[in-house]
Amino acid sequence: MTKKVKNQKGITLVALVVTIIVIIILSTVTISAVFGDDGMLKKAQEIKDTTQNSIAEDEGELNTLLTEYANLMGGGNETGEGNPDEPDTTPPSISLSTSETEDSITVIVTASDESGLLESGAYEYYLDNVQQGMATTESTKTFTGLKASTEYTIKVIVKDIYGNPATEEVKVSTSAPEVPGTVDEAKPNPDEDGPVFIDTTPITDDEGNTIVIPGGFHLDEESGTKVEEGIVIEDEKGNQFVWIPTGTYQTSSGAKTNNLTRRLYEYTGDNKPANVTEIEGDNQIREGSMVASYFYGEGDSRSGFSAQIDSFKKSAETTENGGNGGFYIGRYEQGTGNVCQKGLEMYGNVTRNQAVEAADAMYNGNKYVISELINSYAWDTALNFICQTNPEGYTLATNAIGVGSRHTTGGNINDKYSNIYDFCGNCCEWTTEYSESSINKDGHYTTRGGIFTTASSWAASRTTEITNQQSANISFRVQLYIK
Repeated sequence: MTKKVKNQKGITLVALVVTIIVIIILSTVTISAVFGDDGMLKKAQEIKDTTQNSIAEDEGELNTLLTEYANLMGGGNETGEGNPDEPDTTPPSISLSTSETEDSITVIVTASDESGLLESGAYEYYLDNVQQGMATTESTKTFTGLKASTEYTIKVIVKDIYGNPATEEVKVSTSAPEVPGTVDEAKPNPDEDGPVFIDTTPITDDEGNTIVIPGGFHLDEESGTKVEEGIVIEDEKGNQFVWIPTGTYQTSSGAKTNNLTRRLYEYTGDNKPANVTEIEGDNQIREGSMVASYFYGEGDSRSGFSAQIDSFKKSAETTENGGNGGFYIGRYEQGTGNVCQKGLEMYGNVTRNQAVEAADAMYNGNKYVISELINSYAWDTALNFICQTNPEGYTLATNAIGVGSRHTTGGNINDKYSNIYDFCGNCCEWTTEYSESSINKDGHYTTRGGIFTTASSWAASRTTEITNQQSANISFRVQLYIK
């Protein structure tokens, strides 16, 4: 009998080979996808690194914020370590810059601090060690009302938020007064006189003395070049005045001292020097032997001129005492028309009160000067100046001149001393000095100076006059001083 073989399923050799090749190809692709340059493992590592870097950066920023917060809350230090046991003790850095005028100094402060400046009142300002106002947030400060050409010490204290102070100090001077320019338009005689000063201006003479020229005036062509010769100023109308120095001044023969004070000049005989006594303040001066008269300075409460005399003294005092170092008096006795010019009839037949009003009105409202009826301080200081600067010396105070007839203003060349006319003779002149007499109960007014009608009066003499006295032989003189 014949045996049949059945069909059996299986894998052929060719199929096996093909299968193996496919597996190898698939394995190669898989390995490349996982381990290649752009493989999954590479990508995963990159993602991990990026994530870690981002976390580190965030942690750094967070730490910085935490440190700053700790500093602000007072727990840090200047290194930012946040150690509450080591607080910020470093003061701010500070520098100053200044600018100056005649009467002010401005200081500008530049300050910085890592922790910041105090939000309220970081800046304190001191002038010559005196605090100027409360602490402030302003980094600029102007000090006003200062003196020209004067050194001041400026100190500034700046504090940070922890109260650490920084101090800076500087010495600085205000600027010198500007010397104003001059113009020629207002000169009465442009070819002969000096230029008109726009503002009040100090000048110096040939001996180095300072003379203060008020605004609106110019030096007259007849002015001396030295104080001793008589410095003459003139306004645009032709009124003239002569500078009287106070304190120590220089002459060609040496230094002289002319104190601003009242004086008693006592007669000692013809052509002999007078005995001169300086009077303290407004104290009594007694003149006359048989009939006594008493004279008191304008500061006496009875005179009515105490306020005026204070202003005059303040202006006319020496520069060391804060004044201008002098004042002016009329070059002539006042002439008709209430002017101080040469060749005019005397302004006579005027009461003392009328003379006061006329003198005040001469420069009423002027920006630069004050005019008044001459007072006893001005009269005696001017007379002392004349005696100091002329060969006749103090005989000029007590020897009469000008006997003969009354002359016009500046009309007698023999009554001209240091460029001042009519002072030693001609007419008596009203002053503001207070007086009283043992027999003349209607007195209280005083005239000074010699009179042409008699040889028994002289420049230093004082006479008690009644209230409403008027005479052609009594005139007056104006004093002028710088505002």
